[in-house]
Amino acid sequence: MGLKKLFIVLSITIGIIFGLMLGSSYAWYAYSNAESTLFGRILSEKPTIIFAQDDSVVFRTNMPILDSDRYLFANITSFNVTFENNFIDYETAMSIYLDDIIIDDELISDSFKYELMENGTTIASGSFMEYQKNGSFILMPSKIIDNQVYPATYVYDLFVWISDDGTNQNNLMGKTFSAKVKVDNAMKRK
Repeated sequence: MGLKKLFIVLSITIGIIFGLMLGSSYAWYAYSNAESTLFGRILSEKPTIIFAQDDSVVFRTNMPILDSDRYLFANITSFNVTFENNFIDYETAMSIYLDDIIIDDELISDSFKYELMENGTTIASGSFMEYQKNGSFILMPSKIIDNQVYPATYVYDLFVWISDDGTNQNNLMGKTFSAKVKVDNAMKRK
């Protein structure tokens, strides 16, 4: 009689463990393949992003430059973001950030600067002193795209340079910085 009870208890235990494994596997599958829906419609619209060269910012520092000369000599990454007619019924928010960052420690300083321009107007600027290692670097936090006319194209230029502060900056020469420019968007019906 003891062996029969042990067999029943083991069978129930194995059944429960199998059920938990099956349930958690399905939960992970459902979570990883989830899509946002709004009123039964799948939202998969994304803006069109076109880079002048590619989405990489690769910078090997040479010489410090004056801030006033940044538009002439700074490293520049240019890209366009276009919202087509399919965005007309939605309120859209967009953010721009750097990801997959590789930066020499010496460049995490007030002298290593960036400036992000949208349609010729500066919307973000600062130094990489604000960068926290092993994370992304937010250039433009999520902002609402307030456009009544579609399609709408926004032109972005990202400048990166060492700012000449009049001191000996030899420790910044020959250092490396690289990152990928990322653009994210979120939408909700107006």
